[in-house]
Amino acid sequence: MVDGGRRERLLRELSISLVSGLILAIGGKVYASWAATTWATSVWLVFPAIVAAGGTAFAVTRYHHHSGRRQVFLLVSAFVQKHWVAELLENLIRALDRHGVDLVLKIPPHEYGGHGQLQQLAELRKNSRSFLGGFVMAADCAVNRVEFERFCRSLRIPIVFVDSSPFEHVRDYPANVAFVGCEDAEIGTRSAEWVAKVLKERGFLSPNVLVVASTEHPDRQNSFAARLRAEVPSADITINDQGRFDRGRSAGIVGQTLQETHRKGGAVHVVFCTNDEMALGAVDAVQKRAAAGEDVGDLVIVGVDGTREAIATIDAGGTWFRSTVVQDSGRVAEAAVSTLLKFWAHEPADVKTLIPTTTYPLGNASSELSGPRAAGRAPHP
Repeated sequence: MVDGGRRERLLRELSISLVSGLILAIGGKVYASWAATTWATSVWLVFPAIVAAGGTAFAVTRYHHHSGRRQVFLLVSAFVQKHWVAELLENLIRALDRHGVDLVLKIPPHEYGGHGQLQQLAELRKNSRSFLGGFVMAADCAVNRVEFERFCRSLRIPIVFVDSSPFEHVRDYPANVAFVGCEDAEIGTRSAEWVAKVLKERGFLSPNVLVVASTEHPDRQNSFAARLRAEVPSADITINDQGRFDRGRSAGIVGQTLQETHRKGGAVHVVFCTNDEMALGAVDAVQKRAAAGEDVGDLVIVGVDGTREAIATIDAGGTWFRSTVVQDSGRVAEAAVSTLLKFWAHEPADVKTLIPTTTYPLGNASSELSGPRAAGRAPHP
């Protein structure tokens, strides 16, 4: 039995052969008829050229169809200053290039704008025949789940969601759709376990913990808070979900919190940010207040993603940025490309592929806490 993709290719090949045959048959018949007449003897040499030209045209069309570069699209939810997205894009391009496939980037007009993504989906639906498949980083998953489902079911090409998915359960996925990425609950839990270890090693019984998050990926902050309360029941946890994965907004949130806490005579012991951009913003805010002469205490900043800049900052030392939960963009890209190509070839593929996370750096958490003290900042009691 011939599957849908092979059937289409077979019909296309058959059509090309039939048309080519018609050109040759008609050309040959006309040539024979004209060559038999006395008035056509002067032009009989023209017809072999016409027949050859017709055959060549179809041969070129056929060649370009087979040798032309295939394309897939990547629809992101945001791109400006999103280093993990840029690293994922880089890895997707490399993985696809090995299969002779090009990547077309689609960026919505507004960062994390669900409405902007829906506009892009409408355009992609119109031009879906230009692609053999697509990757989607969905924004506002809960709000736009129905629209994403309609989009996927309206296409015959495979769609692989990466980083976030509008579908909660495997049974909800349309037949042409899959997900590849890291689990947000695992990210939050892993971060909380690292923080809990640090707090216990340092003897903080009632730590003040600030979580800077976004409305995207809420399971990161929710699972973090739940796990940390289980590990350190007396922890005072404040969640601000207006960071929008933005470095500047995070700096503002952290700076204001530090100012208010300092005015009340308290201290912030941990800042957990649900991506590295916001963690770097937290570093900016703490450095600014420390430069102004304020005692920011023995603070710990933790991020998520494991971007190159975040890891370089942690490795350099001298800041409060201590750890990040790594989402391996290379592994995500390889698995996503493999899944899409299997779907396209009508081969068995997993509907949901979860890439495990790791904590950076590995080792004893307390051994990574010497930076601020070495810089001459007294630890908070």
